[in-house]
Amino acid sequence: MEDIRRIDELLQARARDYPRRVEPAWSDLLAAIDGFAARLRAEVEPIPARLPACYEHPIFVVGHRKTGTTLVQELLDGHPQLAVLPGESNHFNTFLPREPAHAQAWWLLRLISPSGIPPFWALGSDPEAYAEFTARLLGLVEANPGRDVLGIAAVALAPGERLAWVEKTPGHEHRVEQILRAYPQARFVHVVRDPRSVAAAIVRLDRATGQSTDIVDVGLTIRRSFEAAREGERYLVVRYEDLVGDPEGVMRRVASFAGIEWSDSLLTPTVGGVPATSNSAWSARKVTGEIEGRRLDLWREELGDHEAGLIAAATRAAARRHGYELPRPGLRELAEVSVRRARASRGRLSPRARARRA
Repeated sequence: MEDIRRIDELLQARARDYPRRVEPAWSDLLAAIDGFAARLRAEVEPIPARLPACYEHPIFVVGHRKTGTTLVQELLDGHPQLAVLPGESNHFNTFLPREPAHAQAWWLLRLISPSGIPPFWALGSDPEAYAEFTARLLGLVEANPGRDVLGIAAVALAPGERLAWVEKTPGHEHRVEQILRAYPQARFVHVVRDPRSVAAAIVRLDRATGQSTDIVDVGLTIRRSFEAAREGERYLVVRYEDLVGDPEGVMRRVASFAGIEWSDSLLTPTVGGVPATSNSAWSARKVTGEIEGRRLDLWREELGDHEAGLIAAATRAAARRHGYELPRPGLRELAEVSVRRARASRGRLSPRARARRA
């Protein structure tokens, strides 16, 4: 229990520092969780088992960051027919663990969340729960060679009869084909939001962490995310504004799409069954165990006319597809975004193609 107490002290310090990562507390926290994970691997006996049917039925919550993907994940968390992985795996973006030890360490760092937003302990603070997860994960990997570790982690997290499992990572909408190769029956819930609200939240978070914001780049990445959204039997687009305005109506649609029964738990955001605190960039909007949907126009307090115009210039056409009518930007904003898009397009060309254009 000593390592649990030490980790908890560092988690509380991280929460006080949020959203900044203050040293040495940040590095000490990561090292403490990694040490705990290593101790568990050394002590437990793997529990081999066959993969259940739900392994083949993932639901990926995708979308640009700060659109509300975390809210959807947390509303699904408490449903008894789902296994919901906490945090963000970035599995198909940057991390495809092949070694069981790497996967176990990766997921311990999400089950004991260093995000700075409570609740921190997705399985509670009893170390036995994390030992059992480790034993199941290592055993499942051992007994099912060649199977993707992301789904194995979901099965290890929630043993028993489940219909599907859920993972959330912004940006995975650009990895749909790769995901479908690993999970041919995957479904996708893509969350979109007024691009100005997304940009304003990013600006606030960047300021809080001492970073500058490239507002045009933000607009162009939102555009790409919106353009990646698709229609289809296995793809559902959810507007954040609809979700917070009519939670039951939207979550009933999500439940039907996911093939799960209706449950009132779908109206309460949780992590590991514990009421979750929202990660809004506006501290006054932070609530616990609730859906907060007031003041959807808070972006006006953060973006000036020029910044809002740049976001409109970058996203207007793509946003209209999802019901967002942004005002027509000025010539200055259109020109600035056009130049950046041309540079970005040129950067994606091969050296031979760039030479032909020169």
